Amino acid sequence: MLTNEQLELFRQQLKDLKKSQGFPDESDFQVFLDKSITVLENEGASYRPLNKSGRVGGLLDFSSSQLPVIIVPDIHGRVDFLLKLLDSKKFSDASVLEDLNEGKIMIVCVGDAVHGELRAYDRWVRSLRDWQMDVYAGPSMQEEMKENIAVWQVIMMLKNQFPENFHFLKGNHENVTNETGHGNHSFRKFVSEGQMCCDFIRQVYGDAVLHLINVWEKSLPLCAVFSSFAVSHAEPFDVYTRDEVINCHEEDFIHVVEGLTWTRNDEALDNTCKKNLKKLYGKAKTSGVIWFGGHRPVKDAKYMLRQKGSYLQLHNPDEMNVAYVVPGQKFDPEKDIIEL
Repeated sequence: MLTNEQLELFRQQLKDLKKSQGFPDESDFQVFLDKSITVLENEGASYRPLNKSGRVGGLLDFSSSQLPVIIVPDIHGRVDFLLKLLDSKKFSDASVLEDLNEGKIMIVCVGDAVHGELRAYDRWVRSLRDWQMDVYAGPSMQEEMKENIAVWQVIMMLKNQFPENFHFLKGNHENVTNETGHGNHSFRKFVSEGQMCCDFIRQVYGDAVLHLINVWEKSLPLCAVFSSFAVSHAEPFDVYTRDEVINCHEEDFIHVVEGLTWTRNDEALDNTCKKNLKKLYGKAKTSGVIWFGGHRPVKDAKYMLRQKGSYLQLHNPDEMNVAYVVPGQKFDPEKDIIEL
């Protein structure tokens, strides 16, 4: 645990990342990424079971934890969202960062760290014009990537400092190489965001940094299960066994990666949330809201309920809302979704 003085220094370091006008030095960035990968690859087997290859698997198992949990929806370059959350005192008399430091709270982010959405539309259009002329790191793309890299750094610093209490799940945007395979699909929404970000990293930093970010992404967990609820990036497409989720990065189970990160609205099979929670934790309660995710934007509302109320979609890109959930207690979306 950090002392008060160390914690305030850490808080300032996080805030300084937003203010930075440049990009991390390549050598320093490589060292930082390598450390962040090491933290993920050495998570405790007590809450992150090992897969068949002896590496950390895709499941976070907190079924015995009674800590309150803050669920953070898609970030998409909004470093302000994370910083505002850490300073917030809407959950206790202390700030979220102070509670995190004292092990009194847990944060689970549903994924999608990068790629500004509609707020960045004009910037993407300008960046596309540059990219089509083989200018991969023009002014507009630099503006986009400053946000993205700052978010990566904040996420990794929080994970490195509080590995048991801060967790970031893999989303469909955690695909820096823009690959199609291993449960991933190349990404484009307004322009060719996935390939444009990949080309930027390759030009500014080279293949070594690109590879390290890719390794970090593939080291992320896919799903977190608690005694009465679970969290993944997207609505579960199908029903998956505990073994499948743990081994999701193995060749035979990569369909689980796609099924928990890419599911479109109305695409999931029937009643997958309750069935999956029982598969992951047999003693789980399955009444009310029991599965949380983001992925598909919710328009003009804080949330959307699907699967007859058992799945809560939390991602409104125009707002900074989080869900506050206490294991074993009934979740009320009207009062337990907090606007920062």
